[in-house]
Amino acid sequence: MTTVSCIRTAALKPRARAFADYWLSLPRTDLIPYRRDFEPGALAGILNTFLIFEIVAPDHFLVRLAGTTVIEHYGREITGQNYLDFRTPQERSITRAAMTLIATHPCGQLVSQAVRTGDGKGRISESFGLPMRDDAGRATLLYYQVDDIRLDDFKTREERYLLEKKTAIRHFIDIGNGIPDFPHVGTLS
Repeated sequence: MTTVSCIRTAALKPRARAFADYWLSLPRTDLIPYRRDFEPGALAGILNTFLIFEIVAPDHFLVRLAGTTVIEHYGREITGQNYLDFRTPQERSITRAAMTLIATHPCGQLVSQAVRTGDGKGRISESFGLPMRDDAGRATLLYYQVDDIRLDDFKTREERYLLEKKTAIRHFIDIGNGIPDFPHVGTLS
């Protein structure tokens, strides 16, 4: 399922909202800020929940940074690895297409999906991503803030559905350019 929201009014969890508000405060060129303007200290309290990717090639999303909470989620260090290697063949093409659109359209993305963490427990992972420009001005960086909702905290029908059906739900966020046409619902194995 794909829906749209404006970045200023999107229903985001508190840490994702802090990231969105900070991202909106940065100077932007063609809707996207530069990495050099991102001051990590401004989000020091939530950096442990960040994943930063660099689009190196169409099939290579290099994990530039994985916060400590994200590392715990995966059960190991993932910095320096290709994020697509963590996806099943079925998920890989959908994930690649959705993440590429964040940089090329550009837009934001909120993904909710059922996952099994490094400790083997079921979780809903909610990832909020926005594009950033590298020092050369290319939109090749994706900054994600990741929240996990513990199994015993599942309260909404959508969260229970995600865990039961193992489905990813993508919400594209309008950052000033509308949203891309992306009808996919990713199925997790």
